[in-house]
Amino acid sequence: MAVILCILFGACPAFCSTYFVATDGSDSDIGDINHPFKTITKGYNTAVAGDTIYVRAGTYAYTGSSTALTLPTKSGASDANRCYLMGYNNERPLLDFSAMTGTSADGLKINGSYWYVKGLDCKGAPHNGLKISGGTYNIVEFCSSYENRNTGVQIGGGGANNQIINCDSYYNYDAPAGGNADGFSPKLDVGTGNYFYGCRSWQNSDDGYDGYLRPSDDINTTYVNCWAFKNGYLKSGTASQGNGNGFKMGGHDDGNNLRHNVILKNCLSFNNRVKGFDQNNDLGSMTLYNCTAFSNGTNNYSIPSALASGKTATVENCVSAGTGGLSFGSFVVRITDSWMSPFVVNNDDFVSIDPCAAYGPRNADGSLPNIAFMRLANGSDLIDGGTDVNLPYNGDAPDLGAFEHIDGDCHTDGLVDILDLRCLADNWLTFSCGTCNQADFDGNHQVDFFDFAIMAENWLK
Repeated sequence: MAVILCILFGACPAFCSTYFVATDGSDSDIGDINHPFKTITKGYNTAVAGDTIYVRAGTYAYTGSSTALTLPTKSGASDANRCYLMGYNNERPLLDFSAMTGTSADGLKINGSYWYVKGLDCKGAPHNGLKISGGTYNIVEFCSSYENRNTGVQIGGGGANNQIINCDSYYNYDAPAGGNADGFSPKLDVGTGNYFYGCRSWQNSDDGYDGYLRPSDDINTTYVNCWAFKNGYLKSGTASQGNGNGFKMGGHDDGNNLRHNVILKNCLSFNNRVKGFDQNNDLGSMTLYNCTAFSNGTNNYSIPSALASGKTATVENCVSAGTGGLSFGSFVVRITDSWMSPFVVNNDDFVSIDPCAAYGPRNADGSLPNIAFMRLANGSDLIDGGTDVNLPYNGDAPDLGAFEHIDGDCHTDGLVDILDLRCLADNWLTFSCGTCNQADFDGNHQVDFFDFAIMAENWLK
């Protein structure tokens, strides 16, 4: 019996422990929900591979001049025995590092591997709000990092194969010039295979996403469904002295021929002070599929410099709208992009060119808010105008830009549901109006049974 129990307890994840942390707890308690620990440090020092640490709502304030929290390796080596550090039951604990001093201390640092961090807000660190340093295969989900005195979320120290999912990073600023505080930074000595999905980065003093390398070389990073806006501006709205780019794909300025291979899919970049999508002297491969750039300061897209041998640049099914120019070297492969024949882009191609909703709250599951901004309007020639790049699409062919059009989406939020049925009812039997065109799915200039049938066909898409 003793042998059997040892085998069971040693191999079965059912025996993993759960600990709780609360502002009114005590580190001398046992750490259950009724007797929580007081500090997150006590929680992760107690945990072993496979354990979960739940943090209750409240403000956890930190002082001192060294990194506040460091998550070490807990011998987890697979998804099956990760360690979890999470806000409890949709509560949003705030890790407030604003009272910390110095210039180099990070707020929350992940040195270990196979951590899953979810539902935490990080604020005010002297350096990075959340830093993955050397850690691999970590997941950071539905977290925010803001008003830090350097980058909000950074991956370095060889950190590889990490996933940053549905996170926000904003209002980060490094005094006095603002030249280093990005939203998200897989840069400098970062490892390969890092992945960003559903993230938003806005009003950071330098860039939204920065892939500048030194000394790492020939690494890969992927961005999917990520947004960058108003970077290069401070929280007050005034311009900073940082670079002000949305997606800085790579780059170097020290004579080294460094290659950051970047893939961007369905990404949106708008109103950044300088550039939307910027090569920044990157010599690696760059692939942009179904991205949208709108009214960035100088260029919506900028890939002008020759690449390293064997590297390629492809821009396909992308949209450039509003102000902001284009700068492409002849080596860039461009296929069915909005600035190419036969497309003609103007404001009427979009349901809305008002970006305010992009700042709105996320959905309850952490996913990006459903917004009308830059979604294609009924009748736009950008609908079904693209080339198949192995991304999901509706209709006869992919659309151009970050948002795939759905017939029946009268409410223009990317989902056909009860809100669209109400929209259709509000416009029922309306003829040839300028404001009801989003309910006229078949384009016959009237809202009728045929439009209802199209909505029914696409219900809950």
